[in-house]
Parts: sequence; C-alpha cells; structure tokens
Amino acid sequence: MKPVKTPLARGRLLEIAAHIFATEGAGALTVRRLAQDLGTSTMSLYTHFSGKDQLIEATADEFVVRFADALRSVPLTDDPLFDFVCMSHRYRSVSLEHRDLYRVALVSGRLSIAQDTPRGMKGMFDYCVGSVARCRDAGVLKVLDARQGLTIFWTAVHGQVTLEMERVFPSPRSGLRAWEKCLAALLVGQGAQRVQVDAVMARARRTATSAHAAAELVTSLTADAKRADPRRKPSKGTTAPKG
Repeated sequence: MKPVKTPLARGRLLEIAAHIFATEGAGALTVRRLAQDLGTSTMSLYTHFSGKDQLIEATADEFVVRFADALRSVPLTDDPLFDFVCMSHRYRSVSLEHRDLYRVALVSGRLSIAQDTPRGMKGMFDYCVGSVARCRDAGVLKVLDARQGLTIFWTAVHGQVTLEMERVFPSPRSGLRAWEKCLAALLVGQGAQRVQVDAVMARARRTATSAHAAAELVTSLTADAKRADPRRKPSKGTTAPKG
C-alpha cells in the first residue's frame, strides 16, 4: 500500500478524517482508523501526522485555508456593502461545501482568534473586520467598533449555517432565503438603510445566482454521496482518482 503524497491527496485525506470526526465524534478519529478507511498503512500516515491531535489540528487548519482563500477571492468594488454581502454569501457557500471540515474547525475546541488557531484564523478574521470597517467608514453601517460588529454578524450567520448543515430547512433554496433574511435584518440592525439593503441583496443575488446554483448542486450531490458511503473504493477495473 502506497502513501499518498500530493497536496490534493492530502486534502482528500483530511476530508475523510473530518467526515469521521463530524459523523462519529472525536473519539472515532484515530490514525489507525483513518489508515483503515483509506486502505493504507498506519506508518504511511505517521509520516504526515504524529498522532491523533496533530491529525485533528491539520484537519481544522485545512478548512481555514480553504475558507480564507474563498473569502479573499471575492472581488472588491467601490460599493463596500455589496462587497460585504458577497463575502457573506461566500461564507455560506464554502461552509456548506466543506461542512465536515467546518465542523472540525468549529467544534474541535481549537478555535481562537487571539491564539490564531486554527492557523490563519486571526488573519481571516482581521480581513473580514476590514470589510465591516469599509462599510462603517462609508457611513453605511453605524458600528463604532468594526471588530465587535463583525462578531455580531458572525454569531448569527454561523447559527444560520449550522441549521442548514443539519438540514432543518426543506430545501437549499429555502435555506438560502432564510439566510438572506437573517443577513438583511442584521444589516438594518447595524444601521444600514432598508432600501439600500434590499437593493444590494438583490444585486448580490443576481450576481451569484449561477454560482450558487452550481454550488448547491455540487454540495447536495457530494453530501448524498458521502452519506451513502464516504469512503467508497473504486470497483475493479476502474482507476482511483488522484487526490
């Protein structure tokens, strides 16, 4: 059995580790269990992780890397409120796309902005604080402290995304509608004008419609496949995808 060495393969390895953690609990995630599910040797994994704690740490870090890259990829315009709404949309979509990794990062007990754990967490949070500060400086939001303002948004949006992960809503579309209402209410509560919020939300929805539809489809299909058998091995005569 050969160890997987490519970065892509490492990402897939951590996704499987996250699925074990998210569906069976932290106690089920061990290097031995992961090796068994991957069909490889424990020694090959010990070249990457010294033990369970480092494996959980790497899994949480993987989400933050993907999360930060996704948020930073949102283009900036001359409309700070529109940019913040688009960034919030991206928060939702990437969290739902990587829901198992999200759970590890948020539930593993490692999350700390002050201590920058998982690695890169502080930088990502500060980047989002900057987006709120742009809205404040433009007079769109009436927050005195951008960091506290972002914490309010994050608390509410995290709760909404968590409900979607638990499939509380009957469909991804209804979840999106609830999420948009939640975000709009928060923006108005932080001083934004209702007319401006409605216009920005509609504009962001039009801009992201195609991307959202594709992301929702991929998320739904991926989740269904993982629930059916997240570690399904290719049948004989087929080639396992790299990574």
